[in-house]
Amino acid sequence: MKITIPIDHGNRLIKTLHHSFPSAFMENAYLPSIGGDVLKYNGKAYTLVNERLPVQNDKSEDERYFILTLFALGKELREESDMVRKLTPSEPIKVELLIGLPLQHFMAYKKKFEGYFLERTGVIKYEFNGKPYSIQLIGATAFPQAYAAAITAYDRLKDSRVVNIIDLGGFTVDCLQLNQFNPNMALCTSLYWGVNTLCQGINERVRGTGASMDISDDVIERILRKEPDALSEYSQARIETVTSTAVSHVNRMLAEISQKGFDLAEDKTVFMGGGSILLKEYILKANKAKKPIFIDDIHANAKGFQLIYDMQNGAGKKNHGA
Repeated sequence: MKITIPIDHGNRLIKTLHHSFPSAFMENAYLPSIGGDVLKYNGKAYTLVNERLPVQNDKSEDERYFILTLFALGKELREESDMVRKLTPSEPIKVELLIGLPLQHFMAYKKKFEGYFLERTGVIKYEFNGKPYSIQLIGATAFPQAYAAAITAYDRLKDSRVVNIIDLGGFTVDCLQLNQFNPNMALCTSLYWGVNTLCQGINERVRGTGASMDISDDVIERILRKEPDALSEYSQARIETVTSTAVSHVNRMLAEISQKGFDLAEDKTVFMGGGSILLKEYILKANKAKKPIFIDDIHANAKGFQLIYDMQNGAGKKNHGA
């Protein structure tokens, strides 16, 4: 029995069909921790942490994304508990991974990233939240991020000849123009205007005031989302610092996107990714993208990987084929 599992390996977040979690973990011999997911593999124990790590274009250079993939598989296999229960204890779960890369890195890293998983030919045994798993990776196919997410909004975009795709992530903003839904590689670029850059800018302003403590990313995001408890808990000065820096950040980001040749005034512009969900209000208030469309689904790339896979392998095949 085979199961296909799409995983969007972001530098800030890992996204599957049903889950999203930070792309960072810590090893701790004294786990389990209280209330967190615990993965035990190859004699080591790991738990997820909300930590900002360096950008990693080549995600095959170390074990980081393999460990994160095991977390993703553990979470997704819980969604498939009925199917998993049908297996005999000695039978490994055969998994075909659907993975993604930014389009500008796609050709450079596609084969390497696929091979990163395919070279693990044996049965992989690990424990996730106390439950043992035995899996075998029987396939790994990479798809272009952002383009895959755009597929999920095809009905809203199919009648437009030219569409701008803006994927706002943790570290980068990946920009792509589609011409009759085909990627225009002459307008395909990556800019360092992601959410982490915004958080760094906010804390540079905070340190400029003489404050001894940075504002955590979690607090910044709560303020940007205008969560009532955050607005009542923190000072007006802190809220003003966060929101005014966000206004400046978004305006400068959109100005640079326009300078790269993307016509935000005339063409439809699709904003996607966790950053666009977080900064939607600020993007709209900037009023530079005159025909904005938002894909407010953090799982859009993962869903797009599955849609493309299904189209390539026959419409009758479902996500979890036999």
